Amino acid sequence: MLVKEVVALAAANMGREDLVNDAETLEGEPSGELASLLRCYNLVENEVALDYFPLKRCERLSAEEGRIPYSSFSMAPVNVIRVENGAGRALAFELFPDHLCLSDGKGEEAIVTYAYSPAEKKWTEESAFSDGAISARLLAFGVAGEFCLSRGQFSEASVWEKRYQDALRAANTPCRRRAMRSRRWA
Repeated sequence: MLVKEVVALAAANMGREDLVNDAETLEGEPSGELASLLRCYNLVENEVALDYFPLKRCERLSAEEGRIPYSSFSMAPVNVIRVENGAGRALAFELFPDHLCLSDGKGEEAIVTYAYSPAEKKWTEESAFSDGAISARLLAFGVAGEFCLSRGQFSEASVWEKRYQDALRAANTPCRRRAMRSRRWA
């Protein structure tokens, strides 16, 4: 899903047909209220990634003198989940403000699994949650809530925030398999 599609859905949810039309016909970067909606989208995407559904990435990085600087990661790491050597054996590590220190992986490559913060999106870019785990509807609820809050529409913002929180809760609930009990003859 594209960022502009989520923003257009949020505008449609709020009943702002003028913004929906502007979003569909816009060439280039947005301005005015569409720029505000884009800023709200980036805030919501970042909140979902940091607090509810972490975005995970696995990279092969070289550890010079047992250290891996955070600047060598392709994305901004928020939390390091696991570090392995090339053979798949878990390595002990310690986190510092500017680097990751490996206790027994000096001078070798390490496979680092980490959660990251999504980069700020432009108008025509793809969402970080395009894999289907998070729907456009859920993000649109959050964008609508943030937009109303930034405009001082507190009662509308609380309605959208409730819908957003309910959608997050529903997305986090695993679907159980439904089974029919077997029949028994007495």
